[in-house]
Amino acid sequence: MNLHHLAIFHAIAETGSISAAALRMHVSQPALSRELKAFEARLGVVLFERQPRGMRLTDPGKVLHGYSTRLFAVADSAQAAMRDFADARAGQLSIGASNTIGTYVLPRYIARFRRAFPGIGISLFVGNTEQVAQGVADLRFTLGFVEGPIRVEGVAVDAFSRDELIPVVGADHPLALRKRMRQSDIDGEPLLMREPGSGTRELIATLLKQLGVETGSIVEFGNTEALKQAAIHGGGIAWLPTISVSSELQDGRLVKLPVRALALQRPLSIIRREGAWQAPAVDAFLKLLR
Repeated sequence: MNLHHLAIFHAIAETGSISAAALRMHVSQPALSRELKAFEARLGVVLFERQPRGMRLTDPGKVLHGYSTRLFAVADSAQAAMRDFADARAGQLSIGASNTIGTYVLPRYIARFRRAFPGIGISLFVGNTEQVAQGVADLRFTLGFVEGPIRVEGVAVDAFSRDELIPVVGADHPLALRKRMRQSDIDGEPLLMREPGSGTRELIATLLKQLGVETGSIVEFGNTEALKQAAIHGGGIAWLPTISVSSELQDGRLVKLPVRALALQRPLSIIRREGAWQAPAVDAFLKLLR
């Protein structure tokens, strides 16, 4: 069925006259009359009784009007749904984040975003840099937030902030009482590290190699909180983000090692799939974050 003809029929049925329908559709009355006649001829039925004061639906016209009303109501709903997407009032935002950002940075922004855009669903996956970057490349995540270097192709990287990793030990660790230290003083000491694939671990390993530090035994942990608890209980030296240990440093459960060369500055980056469509919800979230 020709939807243009159906729209003409619907406009006449709704307004009750050719002239009013012509005004609504921005066409001339003669043109509208010709289109209606062509439509009736194609269907093989008469849709309207022509009366001195307007148009009256015939029985076939009443049946067709029921269909056209439902059809154009769906069209209006579709248009409204697209408008909601365009205005960031609807949609789904799937975020992948490496451990520090996902645990200590994003939750408060997600809460603020939900208050501002309650119609948008949000999911947050927290993993390591490699998992997040691969998820963005595979389009499983709309956005990614990572702390380490990217080894995955097909993603665009944009730094949005910086973070500091500091070497810490528990209060009972032998190095906790040292007021002065050299980097060589940690030679052979047990280290607490994230799992392979973590951008944080890669940065620390590169730093220790550059400094010529002899690494001791390594115990691996899958997240920052577990690593922090192991450090508090004397398991070894851990490099932790300053944002994650402020209260522990303040109350003395953790102690920062006094070696400036062992601290690390690292960029916090946003990653997106190259060439992927960016929903307005993404723009709204990034605007709030920045």
